[in-house]
Amino acid sequence: MRLPYRNISRFGSLGALLISLLQPLAAAELTVSVVDAGGHGVGGIVVIAEPEFAMAAKHPVRTAIMDQQNMQFVPNIVVIQTGTGVEFPNSDQIEHQVYSFSAAKSFKLSLYAGHKYPPVVFDRAGLVVVGCNIHDHMVGYIYVTDSPYFGRSNESGQVSLHDLPVGNYRLTAWHPRMQEPGGSSLQMTLAVGEGAGASAVFHLAQPLRPSTEHSGDKRWADY
Repeated sequence: MRLPYRNISRFGSLGALLISLLQPLAAAELTVSVVDAGGHGVGGIVVIAEPEFAMAAKHPVRTAIMDQQNMQFVPNIVVIQTGTGVEFPNSDQIEHQVYSFSAAKSFKLSLYAGHKYPPVVFDRAGLVVVGCNIHDHMVGYIYVTDSPYFGRSNESGQVSLHDLPVGNYRLTAWHPRMQEPGGSSLQMTLAVGEGAGASAVFHLAQPLRPSTEHSGDKRWADY
C-alpha cells in the first residue's frame, strides 16, 4: 500500500534532520597572542576559551604531571580540564610534603620521595595553589577549567586552540605574576565564525612581576 504523499514528505524531513544532527558541527581554529607594552610576545600565559553556549562535555584523556626538581615544582603552572588527574612525583633526593588548602581542591600527600601516590583528581574548576609543607618557597599553580579549549602561550606569546565550535566565547589570559589593573587576569569576548580562523590579542599594560623562585641553590637542601 502506498503512503500518502504528505507522510512521505514528513518522513523525508525527519530523515534530513537526523542526518544533520549526525554531521559534525562547524569548527574553527583560534590563535591568541599575548604581548607586552612594547609589542613583544609574552610566554607562559594561561589562555582559556570558554563557550557561552551549552555543549557536550569533552572529557580529559590524560594525566598531567607536576614534578619536583631542585626544590621547585616543574612545571610550576599547569592548566587542566575539570576531572583530570595530576601526578606529583618527587625527583629530588630529599623528601617533600605536597599540599593545598585551596577551595577548588584541598589535599595533602604525606612526606615522600620518588613516585609514591596515585594521581590527585581535580574535579572542581578554579585556581589551586600547591605548596610543600617542608619547603615554604616551593609554590605551584594548577588552573582547573570546565572548558576543553586551553593552553599556554609559547615564547612568541602565541597559543593555538583547535576545533572550536562556531559561537561566542569568553577568553581569559592568566598568570600568577600578572599585575594588571584588574589583577592577575585579563578577559575579552570573541565571536568564532565559520571559514577562516579567528584571532585575538591580549595587551599587558604592566610587565610580569619578577620571579621569586630560587634556582636550586644547594643551601636549601639542609631543610
